[in-house]
Amino acid sequence: MSAPGTVIWLTGLSGVGKSTIARLLAAELDRQGVPTEVLDGDEVRAALSTELGFAKRDRDTQVRRVGYLAGLLARHGVTVVVALISPYREARDAMRARLAPFLEVHVRAPLEDLIDRDPKGLYRRALAGEISGFTGISDPYEAPLHPDLVIDTDRCTPDAAVARLLALLRAPADTDSDHILAGDLAAAAGRRLLDLRAEHGFAAPDALRAAGDVRAHRFLADRIAEHRPGDALRSEEAPGDGTGARLWIVDPLDGTREFGEPDRVDWAVHVALWREGRLAAGAVAVPGRDLLLTTRDAVARPREPGRFRIAVSRTRPPALAGALAGELDADLVPMGSAGVKIVSVLLGATDLYVHGGGQHEWDSAAPVAVALAAGLHASRLDGTPLVYGRPDAWLPDLLVCRPDDADRVLAAVRAVSVTHTRTREGRV
Repeated sequence: MSAPGTVIWLTGLSGVGKSTIARLLAAELDRQGVPTEVLDGDEVRAALSTELGFAKRDRDTQVRRVGYLAGLLARHGVTVVVALISPYREARDAMRARLAPFLEVHVRAPLEDLIDRDPKGLYRRALAGEISGFTGISDPYEAPLHPDLVIDTDRCTPDAAVARLLALLRAPADTDSDHILAGDLAAAAGRRLLDLRAEHGFAAPDALRAAGDVRAHRFLADRIAEHRPGDALRSEEAPGDGTGARLWIVDPLDGTREFGEPDRVDWAVHVALWREGRLAAGAVAVPGRDLLLTTRDAVARPREPGRFRIAVSRTRPPALAGALAGELDADLVPMGSAGVKIVSVLLGATDLYVHGGGQHEWDSAAPVAVALAAGLHASRLDGTPLVYGRPDAWLPDLLVCRPDDADRVLAAVRAVSVTHTRTREGRV
């Protein structure tokens, strides 16, 4: 029996270009000898669903019918391209759970552009109140939280969209190659930053820092687009709205201040992959120490002897760390770069990194990925898991320590939090 075909589910508002892209993609796949069928929402409705209206229940029924047809075809090795508004996230997620392999593609454009295009006059009629329950006007559209690909048709031609879809279909599925790629990219970006330091010198440190941010970001963005063209990117230098089932979260230069100082080596390059609800791969390069740590071969070293040590910022040590130092009878060890601080726990040079003031995802995703792969404990301050890949890239707090220290550290965090609350309320 042949391997199942892939279901490519194009979702988006009316008139955004789903059907056009679906037919062009199917034609190209047919040309390549790949059996392909298009299930267009309007055509399926006319053939099989004339009794359905546009209320949520009817739309969900239409999604299930299209999904059933797609599953039958895919079971026999046919690649299926679905072009369907499918406005409700729960119904689409049910299709992802039922159909495998499954790729969700969000085809989008600004609503004002769709109203201006309006080839069928549907938006005009909906705005005039002649059509009720029209998605995007009087009914909601729930955009995918983690699509496999986002296509912006106001900036991407249909042919370019097809090229991106073909690249997505060709992308390797094995995550071992992702571990290798993360390490290769972090190391190569680090070498470029060392070269820049040598070329530029330190006479104008702010200019050096700015150039480092730009050079490393451009390199990483270009290489990820080359090697994983269907993947999304979220970077400190271009946070944008990067979302996707495969989302690369990178900090091209973590520890920018230290990078601009000649004797500092505590700066890093972060590359991480968030996939299927977890940190699937990651790497941290510390070029000034010729150090590369990846999720493929991460090992936590035994802690160095002595008192308990907490890694903190050398310029802005947080009050939380100071309070915890008292609670844990610990020393504070100042250093730059969030990544270097987490690496210091991994290497046994410190015992805890804690941050309660909030960071962006790129500040911690890669070092947390490596720490977890090495068996360390990493969580929110309340002990709940760290979740990346959210629409908002802000992460309120985190801590990283050895698993045998986790209960003690979390208890200390709770104690410090209670004391702080009572003090603030005047009870202490």
